[in-house]
Amino acid sequence: MKSLSVLTLSILGTVVGAVIGVILILTRTLPEEASAQAGGIDDLYSAFLWFSGIIFGIVTLILLVAVIRFRARPNDTRDGSNLHGITWLEIVWTVIPFILVLAVAFVSWNLLNANNVSGAAEKSGQRIHISAYQFGWKYTYLNEDIGIKDSQELVVPVDVPIAFDITTVDVMHSFWVPAWRMQMGATPAQTNYASATPTKIGEFDIVCAFLCGVGHTQMNSAVDSNLVSKVKVVSQADFDKWVAETKSEAAAS
Repeated sequence: MKSLSVLTLSILGTVVGAVIGVILILTRTLPEEASAQAGGIDDLYSAFLWFSGIIFGIVTLILLVAVIRFRARPNDTRDGSNLHGITWLEIVWTVIPFILVLAVAFVSWNLLNANNVSGAAEKSGQRIHISAYQFGWKYTYLNEDIGIKDSQELVVPVDVPIAFDITTVDVMHSFWVPAWRMQMGATPAQTNYASATPTKIGEFDIVCAFLCGVGHTQMNSAVDSNLVSKVKVVSQADFDKWVAETKSEAAAS
């Protein structure tokens, strides 16, 4: 045990941590990927998970060795060594986390910018305003050729970029579609923006990710007796049909 250096422990910890990271990645449980942005986010998540496993392995192994090697022996009542710190070590364990945090922020920022399809949605996609309230969502389609206001259901065409403007009329909410890996807060007196490009036809859960009151759980479309419907991703032909039917119903009422 005494012959183990910090470098040796770090190498062993890296190997152990890498194995732990692989196990975490292989056993993870994530929703299906149903947007063009989901794959990149999942890859980044896996990279962070693997790297976190390495850090966990290094720190845990060094900690265990330190506890065993420097523990007080039975009947040893002497005071421990009076250490005033090691300057170079304190610098190292300050600089390394600082660099790691900067790297995580840089990579994440680049991915978020790459996933932003608001510009494409403005030109050839859909623009939808989401209004949150206790306890539900209303959807207003901003494209001039659609013009649907305050719809209680969100229906979108597949493979079309969508830009969302998100507001709230009361408390904070958070619009989250797990299958799209898209989540954005709805903040009082503020408009927030998000975007996604759905790639799979089907129905996908919508969840309010902020605790917004007694009806919060019912703003989860996966919960029985919920107050919101799932987002429906349909073909362009079915979307055009839904728009025509919705406008007809609105005109008749």
